[in-house]
Parts: sequence; C-alpha cells; structure tokens
Amino acid sequence: MQAEYRQITFTDNDVVNPTDFIASGDYNPYKVRPFLIHDHGTALAVVFADCLSDAFDICADEGRLQGFAIFEAELGDYGPDEQGVSRLGNAGEAYDIEGLDVLELPNPPFSFAALFTAMQGQKTV
Repeated sequence: MQAEYRQITFTDNDVVNPTDFIASGDYNPYKVRPFLIHDHGTALAVVFADCLSDAFDICADEGRLQGFAIFEAELGDYGPDEQGVSRLGNAGEAYDIEGLDVLELPNPPFSFAALFTAMQGQKTV
C-alpha cells in the first residue's frame, strides 16, 4: 500500500519497525508515534519511536541512513569538534543528517474493517 502526507509518498516498505505501532487510543505510556524521515520529499523511513532521537537511532541500526554515513577518512573534514556529525545507532556511527527533514505523522486508530476492506480491494480474481 501507498500513502501520502504533505505531498510525501511512502509505502509499507518504508516502515522500519511495524510491530512497534501503537494505535491512537491504545495504552501508550511512552507516547510512541510515527516519524516520517525524508530527504527533500523522498521518504527514507517511517519509524515508530517515543522521540526523534530514538527514531534516528532505529533508522541507523536498520541501515536506512547508509547514504548519509561518514567514513573515518572523511571525519577530518568536519573539524576537531565534528561539527555537523550525528552519532547514531547502537554503534554510535557517524552520519551527516543535517539535510534531512522529519514530519511527525498523526497516529491513526486501529481499524480491522479498514484493513479488511483494503485487503479485499487488492484481491485479484
């Protein structure tokens, strides 16, 4: 399936951690919500997380930010303070994500009827 939010199209394949989805109205003590991470309108990932920092960490760990990774040999270009470098993921690897943007998506409620209807529309006879 495909969806659009503020003129940015994303698909189910862009969702990094679908099992972490918590529907609106369900018990959600950590306020997990969907973040759409994109590069100038091109979706890189939709991540369910309790904060933006965790969303980027999850993206890094799942390999969705490889195009923004900084190699050791390039770190010197960022100066001694590593200005513009973000250390992300469990390994704390270096990324240059300053050009990326994030939209916090509205969290939809769970609807079996909507999922079932979508499934029926995809059936081919």
